[in-house]
Amino acid sequence: MPPVKHYSSSEVNQYELSSRLLSLTENNTSYTLTQINGQRIYRKAPHAWSGPEPSRNCEVFIGRIPHDCFEDTLVPLFRQAGELFEFRLMINFSGWNRGYAFAMYTTDAEASNAIRMFNNYMIRPSWQLGVCPSINNCRIFISRIPPTTPSAEIVRLLYALTDEVQEIRIRRSIASCAAIVEYKSHRGAAMARKALVAAAAAAWGCGARPAVDWSLPQSPQLLKQYREVGRWTPERGVELTRAPEEPAATSPPPAAPSYTLEPWSQARRLRMIHEAQRSAAAAAEWSNRINNGMESLVSSMTSLGFGGGLGLQAGEAGVWAPPGAGLMGAAPRLPPPSQPRDFNPWTARHPLQEFITPGKDVQ
Repeated sequence: MPPVKHYSSSEVNQYELSSRLLSLTENNTSYTLTQINGQRIYRKAPHAWSGPEPSRNCEVFIGRIPHDCFEDTLVPLFRQAGELFEFRLMINFSGWNRGYAFAMYTTDAEASNAIRMFNNYMIRPSWQLGVCPSINNCRIFISRIPPTTPSAEIVRLLYALTDEVQEIRIRRSIASCAAIVEYKSHRGAAMARKALVAAAAAAWGCGARPAVDWSLPQSPQLLKQYREVGRWTPERGVELTRAPEEPAATSPPPAAPSYTLEPWSQARRLRMIHEAQRSAAAAAEWSNRINNGMESLVSSMTSLGFGGGLGLQAGEAGVWAPPGAGLMGAAPRLPPPSQPRDFNPWTARHPLQEFITPGKDVQ
């Protein structure tokens, strides 16, 4: 395995890097190395390849590349999986790579072998590569379009700014507008994205700044939300078609709620009801026993000579007797006699005071 070379994270040694990259072509004249449109392409020379180019199934996407890792490390590494037809590394303006690249092999089997060998490959300590099949993305997503812009003007503007436009899908709402532009090739989409990013502020006017980026893979259901489809031809000009809205799926009426309980639930509920009834009956029986006991106590005290008033004076008996009834459930009482002026109901004796208050001789 070739040694992994890396550079300082503060600056790129352009002289050393150029000498290392030139060694790739000097040692193997079957390849050329060129840089264009923010990518450096290591590709088979025309004299070293005959026939059509490999299909898109032969290309893999390489992600999570360290920003100071270049072709002098990556090309020998991925060459172990098979013969490379093309290796494209994305480069930014400062000279660092953008963290991803594309490797195209001569056969599908070599591309599958590269995915098997180098996916989650530890290129540096705690730094794993991500390798997967390359997706030929030919769509650009444009958001934050001024909602007042007519659809025909959007179609005309995108056809004027970019090439290889195949169709434009537009989605509108009350306060927003977005579009998905599909191109004939990935290269056309990449060039269009670059042109739209540069001309976004000046092309749309009114201080609008639409956001331009690659479109994520859209499901057919999501694409149906973009109901306006626009095309432009020199002969017919702008052609707009609107997809009809699909009728809402008629759902069956909701079933009537069922209140039937499971057998075990019914038995549990009946058991709880019977227990509550038994508790209420026991409480009523206990209350009746207390009342009967108090009545027998009063009658016994009366027979012992305490009298109907239990030894209380007329005013005191009237204080403790319930309204409309005699003392302790006795017969209804007569209107109370006149009370002395110095009578205080708050100091009236309780009927059972002799039984609940200890005697004076008890210390």
